[in-house]
Amino acid sequence: MDDDLVAWPFPTLKPESSWSEYDRDFIDYMRIAYAEGFRPRSERSECCIDAGERSGRHASLVYRGRNGWEPWLSDNGRGERLGPHYNLPLGDSACVCVRPPFRAAAHLALEWLRGRELDSLLSDFEFVGGFPAGITLRPDVVSPSLDARD
Repeated sequence: MDDDLVAWPFPTLKPESSWSEYDRDFIDYMRIAYAEGFRPRSERSECCIDAGERSGRHASLVYRGRNGWEPWLSDNGRGERLGPHYNLPLGDSACVCVRPPFRAAAHLALEWLRGRELDSLLSDFEFVGGFPAGITLRPDVVSPSLDARD
């Protein structure tokens, strides 16, 4: 998969005036992650978005259609799955997706990369269940970076 990932910055194909909410959130995420030294990359299809830092934290967001983005987080090679935090029957194997908008998944990835502990970070989200299980960003949570354009 690494060969399919293109490092940011790369050209955006649509003029900014025709960007959707997703486009704006995606470009904001890539710009912020790049500016903070996290080396963001994306598949051309944007089905997998990846960023990491030299100190060992890593975040991948895998698009799961209408269910949102499944985060794959690691710290120094040790995976941090969300399933165990919600006591799901499959534990480490349980898929938990961050429901749209993409801004919510970007918040989770950036805060993780910045060093926030997972339990603290998950307090920004509400568990909404479903199949696969999902979480949504609480409406009262403000992401200092992604909400700066509002």
